Amino acid sequence: MLRKRRLLAKAPASLLCHMTTEIKLGLIGKGISNSRMPRLQQHLANLTGIELSYTLIDSASIPSFDLGEQVITAKTLGFTGVNVTHPFKQNICDWVDRPTVPGHARIGAYNTLLFSDDEILGANTDYSGFISGYRFRRGHQNPGRVFLCGAGGAGHAIAWALTELGCEHLHVYDVLPRQADSLADELSQVMSVSVVSEDELEETIRQCDGVINATSLGMHGHPGSAIALSLISAQSWAFDAVYTPLKTEFLLACEHAGIDCLSGFNLWLFQGLDAFQLFTGHEVKADPILIQTALSWL
Repeated sequence: MLRKRRLLAKAPASLLCHMTTEIKLGLIGKGISNSRMPRLQQHLANLTGIELSYTLIDSASIPSFDLGEQVITAKTLGFTGVNVTHPFKQNICDWVDRPTVPGHARIGAYNTLLFSDDEILGANTDYSGFISGYRFRRGHQNPGRVFLCGAGGAGHAIAWALTELGCEHLHVYDVLPRQADSLADELSQVMSVSVVSEDELEETIRQCDGVINATSLGMHGHPGSAIALSLISAQSWAFDAVYTPLKTEFLLACEHAGIDCLSGFNLWLFQGLDAFQLFTGHEVKADPILIQTALSWL
């Protein structure tokens, strides 16, 4: 926090520029030049009669990028808040004074920051968005036994959301075992959870009701599937956090097997709606017109 106070005092210049609209928002991430979040937030602003601007803060295009410096600069320039995406959702925790909802602190990752005069508040709308998207598609069906591939920022939010949805048992796998171990330790007090080893993957995935990809594998520029497609057969439902493309190799295989599929679009839309409400105080429902409009952008 000492470094944070120093940055506040210095208010360094950055690639951000002053804007004159009433609400200033932004997205911090890496390689986000094709993000549709600015379009979604602007569309929601138009629907509610709000004047809004949305800036991309892409670490890939900012020399000597410093996460904390960009957060403090945005706050100093009068931003209402920022969204945060890969790979900064966990690192951003160092810059949050307190969560907007007390329970969000346990997730260990934030994707939405709100700026007040003397505080930076954090929220995880991946968490709330996954719950909303799941219930929108599957109602109150129990997730059952679930296999989660990926224990990073998105995986943390989804795992905690599954506790809210009544998951019977969560099997966690990550190519970095320490990440899976850490997430399982955090969850062990509130749900039945276990870490899956390489040797256990095939048997575990085949026996699960739900299977989730919470990695970036499958997105444009990163083809393939983090979950072996040969293991997709008798599961009840599947979710892929990737939404570009809308149908990944993983989801196409799940559809072919007759599995109920939730695409990353569901999470993207609902977490965006939740973030907009936090930023502006205006709630927008995911009606068929909004969904079709947003789908047309992908």
